[in-house]
Amino acid sequence: MGILSRLHVIVLCLLAAVCFIVVQPVSAGSQDIRVIAIEGEINAGQVALVRRGLTDAQEQGDHAVIVQINTLGGRVDSALKIRDMLQNTTIPTIAYVDTRAWSAGALIAISCRHIVMAPGSSIGAAEPIPDTEKNIAALKSEFAATASHMGHNPRLVESMVDKTKGYPDYAEAGQILALSEAQAKQLNLSEATVSSIEGVQHQFSLDNMNVVYVERNWKDTIAGFLQNDYVRTLFVGLILAAVLAEIKMAGMGVGIVTAIVLGVLLMYSGDDTIDNDLKVIGAFIASLVLIAMELATPGVGIFGIVGIVLLFGSLFYMLGAGLSAAYIIAGGIIIAAILFYFVGRRLPKSRLIAKLALTTRSTKDKGYTSQADKSAYLDKRGQTITILRPSGTVRIGTERVDAVSDGGFINRGVEVRVIKVEGTRIVVEPVKHNK
Repeated sequence: MGILSRLHVIVLCLLAAVCFIVVQPVSAGSQDIRVIAIEGEINAGQVALVRRGLTDAQEQGDHAVIVQINTLGGRVDSALKIRDMLQNTTIPTIAYVDTRAWSAGALIAISCRHIVMAPGSSIGAAEPIPDTEKNIAALKSEFAATASHMGHNPRLVESMVDKTKGYPDYAEAGQILALSEAQAKQLNLSEATVSSIEGVQHQFSLDNMNVVYVERNWKDTIAGFLQNDYVRTLFVGLILAAVLAEIKMAGMGVGIVTAIVLGVLLMYSGDDTIDNDLKVIGAFIASLVLIAMELATPGVGIFGIVGIVLLFGSLFYMLGAGLSAAYIIAGGIIIAAILFYFVGRRLPKSRLIAKLALTTRSTKDKGYTSQADKSAYLDKRGQTITILRPSGTVRIGTERVDAVSDGGFINRGVEVRVIKVEGTRIVVEPVKHNK
């Protein structure tokens, strides 16, 4: 009985502990709502901001996430990353368009489960630039798929991208669709018109929730800066210039290391899922290693060729593998050429080139001549040994010298004078004696 009593006590204690755990709240943060403000150009900085905000919301068990939007648009690739994160989160999402959600901003808005808008705000105008048939078709399909997944009207959002479709009573065929907050509410895209975050809370019965604002930090800013096309073009130029400098110096050191550091910075985009890019990073580093191996083993060739192909291929994929990537690389090549033209001459010469190239100059000061110097024969006199017609042989002093006549025929045994010496060519004429 004693053992059974102890077992009963243990079981009761375990049950009490389980009950205690069950009745405890998940966390104090579970009553929070998190506000992520997307303002200005949509770029990698905004991607980093949204990822950080959603991760914190998930970890803290937030009740909802409000995405406050005020943007004219930006990079479609960044908007697609934000769309994917909003679709995949298990936390309820609310888009609050407080001013405008145009272009890529409209895609972010329809990526949320609910949409509300502020008075005087607008949404739409998402025609891609350039508005090629391919770009329009691709973006239209993204808008339609996103709207279907999140419970919005696919036909409506397609008209925001493709102006050929139009939308009855709101946009004629040939006009891109953009909606005011009143029109969006009429078409059931927006659920309400509210003037503040507090209004959003009230609309969804979140009045008693604590609001946590996600502030943009320096990491987000750096990520956005590094994804600017002009900055990326400069980075590509610096990478290529560093490789050229390494080729000149052939030291397998400073240039290669500099290129790797710049490549890592170029790769950084605020995307924490760096695992997806390991192949590109590996190809980039491998390209520089192969170029270094080519410098260490000159004459093989295959290392250098493969390295250059991998270098440009990895850069192309780093930059998005699109038309803009080709433009950025082309601009980087121009920048690298300019930098190397001005800076390359100041770099120390390669030990490799010093071994392969002939650097000693054969000058007269060092006793070298490219051919026999016959200038000493000028104005000298001699006698023809053979007939000059016009070339032949003459004797000057005790030496036999090849010579040519000054345009005429000169017989054997005629006294001549050297009137011109041009390299190895000696020109003579007959000596005229006064009678």
